[in-house]
Amino acid sequence: MLLLCSHTAFAELKRHKKRRDTLGTIKKLWQKYKQFILFCLVGVSNTLVALIVSSIFLFILKKAGLSLVIAGASVAAGLSSVIGDIAGAVNSYILNSKFVFDGRNKQTGARFVASFILYTVLSAALVMIVSHLGVPEGLCKLVVTPVMIIENFLVNKLWVFKNDKR
Repeated sequence: MLLLCSHTAFAELKRHKKRRDTLGTIKKLWQKYKQFILFCLVGVSNTLVALIVSSIFLFILKKAGLSLVIAGASVAAGLSSVIGDIAGAVNSYILNSKFVFDGRNKQTGARFVASFILYTVLSAALVMIVSHLGVPEGLCKLVVTPVMIIENFLVNKLWVFKNDKR
């Protein structure tokens, strides 16, 4: 009986240590990747805002009969992408400056606007290229989004919210 109790107690201690080790590993991973994880969570909200606004605007343009196509590329898809990106950018700046990066400084606003212009032009161009390749207008923005997430994180981390300590 004593042997059974000590074996059960040992097994319980082993499980407790394993749980503690797992929590420690999770904590270390969180500390290492916290900024990127938060950026991705904010990015999910930015993406949802941009996709919803872009889809609504594309729907409105199509209902109004404004489905302009130049050289096989949908201008309506590109324009609706820009409008959606503006809505996503407002969300992005507010949440990233508050929760992800160390906040705003003198250069942050101007850098954010410049990076947004780059993002918007690149995103709209990619959307138009993807539509030219035959992807349906309503899916073009979704196809381009993964590439733009990586570009956006790198620009925000390395330039927009760069902590210039002088």
